[in-house]
Amino acid sequence: MKNHLAVFAVLLAFSSCSSLEVVYDYDKSVDFKQFSTFSFYPWDPKNGYQINDYDKLTIRNALRDAMENRGYTFMKEGGDLIISTFVTLEGKTSYEAYTNHYGGWAGYGGGWGYSGFGYAYGYGPGYSQTTVTERNYNQGTLIVDVFSTAGKKLVWQGIGSREVEYDLDARDKKLPKNVAEIMSHFPARQKK
Repeated sequence: MKNHLAVFAVLLAFSSCSSLEVVYDYDKSVDFKQFSTFSFYPWDPKNGYQINDYDKLTIRNALRDAMENRGYTFMKEGGDLIISTFVTLEGKTSYEAYTNHYGGWAGYGGGWGYSGFGYAYGYGPGYSQTTVTERNYNQGTLIVDVFSTAGKKLVWQGIGSREVEYDLDARDKKLPKNVAEIMSHFPARQKK
């Protein structure tokens, strides 16, 4: 499972688009009914330069809301599940091509030809022009790893990727929704 999820994360390649791309995987041998509480693992110090403290807090709050909405109880320390988060940023380039078709003519008329004088229908050549535009942007990826505390093993992983939103008001609205969309694939807690 560990190697499978590592390869899974490495092979992610998303095309440029403004909507969130979500993939997830989990250990099918784990009975999620055994878990009722969760805690957070501290942010990786290597992640400090890629995400600000406000966005870290927004992500954590959204994760907490999503887990509580799925029936789990938050504990500051010692939860049945430990949630670890990591953010990556990658510069990307997208290309868009547009083709205009110009000219061309059709006509009917007479004229001299090999077999004498006659009438015919013909088409004249036209041309087309293709314009390619290039756009550079940053793609952000949020990786959510959920470990069982007792077994100390990865039991679930969700990955969301999309173009980074630079409008702060829009980001404040979209970030919790994006986290909720990723976590919607996490098994809801069922009552025993």
